[in-house]
Amino acid sequence: MDPLMKAFKLLTSNGIGFLRLCAEYSPYDLADDGIEISLAKNYTRLASTLFSPCDSPRIQRESVALAEDRGLSLEYLEMVEKHATKLKKRGAAWRLRAELIAFEGTFEEVESYAKKRVMEEGGDTKKKPGVRLGRVVDGLRTISITDTQRRITDLEKTLDAAIKDDDQPRSAALLEPFWDLVEGGGTGLIRPEYRTVIAIGLEDFAKVSCGKGEDVVVALSDGTTMTGTEFINAAMAGSLGDKLYVGLFHPTAGPVNLYEARFASDKLRTLAMAENLVCPWPDCNVPADRCQVHHIDAHKHGGHTKPSNLTMLCKYHNGVNDDDGPRKKRKRPSRGRMRRHRGKVRLHTPGGKLVGNTQPVSSMGAMDLI
Repeated sequence: MDPLMKAFKLLTSNGIGFLRLCAEYSPYDLADDGIEISLAKNYTRLASTLFSPCDSPRIQRESVALAEDRGLSLEYLEMVEKHATKLKKRGAAWRLRAELIAFEGTFEEVESYAKKRVMEEGGDTKKKPGVRLGRVVDGLRTISITDTQRRITDLEKTLDAAIKDDDQPRSAALLEPFWDLVEGGGTGLIRPEYRTVIAIGLEDFAKVSCGKGEDVVVALSDGTTMTGTEFINAAMAGSLGDKLYVGLFHPTAGPVNLYEARFASDKLRTLAMAENLVCPWPDCNVPADRCQVHHIDAHKHGGHTKPSNLTMLCKYHNGVNDDDGPRKKRKRPSRGRMRRHRGKVRLHTPGGKLVGNTQPVSSMGAMDLI
């Protein structure tokens, strides 16, 4: 057999061994070694599932051993995980993983069987009524509404009756009638108050104040941006509130203040939000408005509640951040921890790499304006 084919066969028959290696690194360490970042995230996520504490430790242990003994491929294990994660009842996901890992058949036969079992276990849940808001992409966001067919159809008919241009694509033609309905025909049903943090440099603020802010773009801690003109219009309408706060930031030390307490005061929280308008964990886009104040050096290990030791992290990344570092042996693979490096907050990966968030709004915070 060709040596290249032998190497390929060795890799595809040792999925568990490969994932054991992945468990020791963050996706950013793997990406640094040439693996595409989305694949690296899939691998480390799957590795965490297979080797971290779970609700069915015996089944987990036996399933991993069987998968290794059978020489199951990475692709096979990813397929198993895709279906198992649809089951939310305690222990159900690991029971299905065990069942699929032990199943004798082709890849296609196992996948067909997995779909059937998920349906039987009620894993494919029905849609639930609600309003869902998408992330910002190229300055646009999406809103999705799920409700009874009657209410949505009545809304559709109302919008249809107000269409003014039949030559437009249907989605575009419905947009203005929708906003006319929501805004109450211009009576101001929607009146947002920006109790959020707006980061703007002194030079840009001078331009905006002089009426020359058409090309100025400022970022907000709700994860969005606005032009200088929109900023002035919001101020004139009273949407920005009646108080203006100015934060002082050092180029390398970060935000400056002298307060000391266990919990961050409103002022400290505002400074942290101005520095990181979205969660600074790489690729995260949760706006600072919905984040938690995080101690970079853990308070339980003597970290102080002062501006330079605080940042904003979303609830999920605040939970997975490795507060203990090398202090003790961990039960689950480390995801890395936040550090302040040359004034800016970065993820320090288990492999020693410092990675910043590359989301557009993340690069528009106070420390990036210095």
